[in-house]
Amino acid sequence: MRNTFLLVALLLLLTGCASTSLYNWGHYEDDLFDYYYQPEHKAKVIEDLVEHLQKQETNGTKPAPGLYAEAGTFYLLEGDTETAIRFYEQEARHWPESEPMMSTLIHNLEAN
Repeated sequence: MRNTFLLVALLLLLTGCASTSLYNWGHYEDDLFDYYYQPEHKAKVIEDLVEHLQKQETNGTKPAPGLYAEAGTFYLLEGDTETAIRFYEQEARHWPESEPMMSTLIHNLEAN
């Protein structure tokens, strides 16, 4: 009985260590570092993020939470409010719990 318990505990431990990520973040972490610490790569970072989001849509998979909003913020920082709003709308559509915040951002941007 004790050996069976130890075997089950070991299997559970090993199974827990083999978990995978819930969402596909692409190269987000590396790209975010580049965006802030290598400003000459900003355009490429934005392009990579948008390309990643398009791949997610094409594959029919849900993007990681916040990625549409992050893309929108990148565009907003570049002065492209219209594109930022489109990405904020997509964030709210894919992640309904973000809708109140995205709606507030959109409302404030449209008021200016």
